[in-house]
Amino acid sequence: MRRRDQWSQTAMDERRAVRASGPATGGAGRRYRVQTIHPLPPRVRSDHTLLGVFFLFSGAAVLGHILWGLPFRILLLLTTGLLVAAVVVTLLRSDPRGRRRIKRLWIGGLVSGLLATGAYDVAKFGLSRLDPQPFDPFGAIPIFGEMIIGPDASPAGLITAGIAVHVLNGAAFGIAYAFLFSRRGLGTGVAWGLLLETFQLILYPGWLGIDTFREFVTVSAGGHLVYGAVLGTVAHRLIESERYVGSARSVGSYE
Repeated sequence: MRRRDQWSQTAMDERRAVRASGPATGGAGRRYRVQTIHPLPPRVRSDHTLLGVFFLFSGAAVLGHILWGLPFRILLLLTTGLLVAAVVVTLLRSDPRGRRRIKRLWIGGLVSGLLATGAYDVAKFGLSRLDPQPFDPFGAIPIFGEMIIGPDASPAGLITAGIAVHVLNGAAFGIAYAFLFSRRGLGTGVAWGLLLETFQLILYPGWLGIDTFREFVTVSAGGHLVYGAVLGTVAHRLIESERYVGSARSVGSYE
């Protein structure tokens, strides 16, 4: 009970009222839009950080495959199992508010990650068309497919499996971002995209045998900037931007 009181007092200290235009409500003849900032308790923050790290599971499997040549399917099964275990443990030790918060982060991260992945692909395609040098911005897709179903599969099968891996990565990176940084915004999203770009610049040229490095950097960096901008903006709006007209909802809640 004392811990809950501490959270409530902290939230009350951070609550701020922002005057908004509109019809008069109340004796003062003014309407206020009240935005309440709910700080996360330390244990909740640590749980979210842990989940954010584990939601990098598909990227970790790709990394292990590129660096050490380990079978991607086995790595993906292993990292998925660790993720599931982390989610189950976190849900079991969370109270109802914490579980609702986890659900909101997961859904918000998934939606924003998928939207950001689509924007990333559109940006890569557009940038690749602006350069006269021939460059396939989606050359990694069939290689992703080989990692899942093997090199002897049909071209259509490789492309389908490769798209699945690509979308999985984009969505998982979005969920990881939501758990780690959703209380931030556009700038942090762009920084997240540039972090992903750094790993790609280090790993992909040698792995994919890329000859047109300048074109690759232009297209890849532009795509990740767009990915991060969309992710940071959408995740924050879906998960964190909450304003209440009138009195604030349940002071101390961190949902």
